[in-house]
Amino acid sequence: MSDATLNASAMRRGSFASVLPKLAATLLMLVLAAVWLGPLLLIVMTSIKSNAEFLAGPFALPRSPTIQPYIDVWFGLGFGTLLRNSLIYATAGSALAVTLALVPAFALSRMNVPGRKWIFGLLLTGLMLPQQTVLIPLYDTLRTFHLLDTKIGLIIVHGVYGMPLQVLILRGFMTTIPPEIEKAAYVEGATDFQVFWKVILPLSVPGILVGYTLNFIAIWKEFVFGLVFLNSEENFPVTVGMLKLNSDRYLAVFNLPAAGLVISQLPIVILFILTYRQISGGNLSGAVKG
Repeated sequence: MSDATLNASAMRRGSFASVLPKLAATLLMLVLAAVWLGPLLLIVMTSIKSNAEFLAGPFALPRSPTIQPYIDVWFGLGFGTLLRNSLIYATAGSALAVTLALVPAFALSRMNVPGRKWIFGLLLTGLMLPQQTVLIPLYDTLRTFHLLDTKIGLIIVHGVYGMPLQVLILRGFMTTIPPEIEKAAYVEGATDFQVFWKVILPLSVPGILVGYTLNFIAIWKEFVFGLVFLNSEENFPVTVGMLKLNSDRYLAVFNLPAAGLVISQLPIVILFILTYRQISGGNLSGAVKG
C-alpha cells in the first residue's frame, strides 16, 4: 500500500474522529428536544381530540380535529374571567415589585451606603424563602388589614414577594452604567433624585423590562398564594380556577383539561415571543452582573 493511500486513510479516520463528538452532541440535543417537546405535543393533540378518540388511541394523531374542547372549557369554566384576573395580578404585581425595587437597587449600586453588602444580602434572603414558610404570617397580615379574598391583597403579596429578585436584577444592571454619565450630571448641579430619575432610570429600561417579564411569568404560573388567600371564584386566577377540571365531573375526560392547559399557557408563550430578543440579547446577563 502506497504512502498516499495510507495518508488518505489516516486523514479520513481523523476527520471522522473530529466529527464524531459533534454528531454525538447533535444526537443528544435531538433526544433532549424530543423528551421536552413530546409531552407538549401530546397535550396539544389531546386538546383537539374528542374524548372517545383519545381513549381509542392516546398517542395517535387526531383523525378528526375539533375545537369543541376549547369551547366547552372556555364557557364551562368562565375562562375569560380567569384570564382577566391572572392578567390583573401579573401586570399589577410585577409593576409593584419593580417599583419597590428601583430605589433600593439605585442606592445599593450607585451610592456609598454604609453596610450596603449586608443590606443587599438581607434583601436577597427573600429569594431563599419558599412560599410555604410565609403563608401563615402573610395570611394573618392580610386578615388584619381585611385584604383576604381581595384582588388588591394578592397584588400586594405578589409585589412584595417578587421585590428581592427585582433588586438583584436592577442592582446588577445599574452597576453596568458608566459612572462618567452620573458624574457629568452632578457637575451640572443635579441632585441625587434628578440623577436617579433623569439619568439612571432611563438607561435602566432594558433591565426593567427583563425583570418585569420574568416576574410576570412567575406570577402567571403561581398557584399557592391564590389558593390560600382567595375564596371567591370571581377572584381566582387561571391556575386556581382550573382546579375544577380535577373534580369528579372531569375524571373520565381528558381533552378538556388539555384544552384548559393550552389556553392558560398561551399568554405566556405570546409574551415570551414578544420579549425574546430583549431577554436573550445580553440584557439579562448584564442585569445580574455584580
